[in-house]
Amino acid sequence: MSATAAELISFIHSTPTPFHLVTEAEKLLTESGFSRLDEKDLWAANKLVVAGGKYFYNRNISTTVAFTVGELYKPGGEFKIIGAHTDSPVLKVKPVSAKTAHGYVQVGVECYGGGLWHTWFDRDLTLAGCVVVKEGEGGFVRKLVNIKRPILRVPSLCIHLQSADERLTFAPNKENHMQPILSMVAADLNTEENISEDKRHCSQLLSLLCQELKCEPQHILDMELTLCDTQPGAIWGAGEEFLSSPRLDNQVHCYTGLTALLEHSKDISQD
Repeated sequence: MSATAAELISFIHSTPTPFHLVTEAEKLLTESGFSRLDEKDLWAANKLVVAGGKYFYNRNISTTVAFTVGELYKPGGEFKIIGAHTDSPVLKVKPVSAKTAHGYVQVGVECYGGGLWHTWFDRDLTLAGCVVVKEGEGGFVRKLVNIKRPILRVPSLCIHLQSADERLTFAPNKENHMQPILSMVAADLNTEENISEDKRHCSQLLSLLCQELKCEPQHILDMELTLCDTQPGAIWGAGEEFLSSPRLDNQVHCYTGLTALLEHSKDISQD
């Protein structure tokens, strides 16, 4: 597997959250002959890890650990590690996100990490993440969701409603000014009767998730969602020497580390 700028952009665009990144990474690992391990199993006692093997496991579908054991490896020998974090500074949907103001339905969000928050204004935003859905009698399953169209926006105030000083010192309040608009209140009221009694989230948001997940509103038990830009990364410049993309911190290293491991794993006979 070769690492190129175009492939990096494709990888990042397909992994809007840590959940999606881990899922995509594990698909590539499986295709390359890696075997899945379970942390609850006794690896040594059951001889689940042997010389010449390639393995991976995850925690919470948000962290992946992948490794190879060289065919010449002896206990106590050296090993090499590459590390990278799967998360990025984002706007996360609050556990209770239902919010309205001035005739608009908004989604309550909170800032996660040290983001450049002014760059989130006036972008075509969507939602992605993990949703816990009821399944069977007393069971549940975690499902990934990535709504691939613009549904949210954090709008700037129009210029003639700002003073000159406000334009010079753009300093949005994270709690009041970063809450994205989803729809008009009237549209939400029209769908109210068909939605779950769970009032933590607005009916429009639940409807969108149900359309994506093919489930009923009352089956949605919980969710961990983040906002993401629908605009993919790009290679640009007169000589195509620049690359721009969301989540470069730190999906670049997730991608290059994974690519290096997959390339190295093709021949571990001398390791």
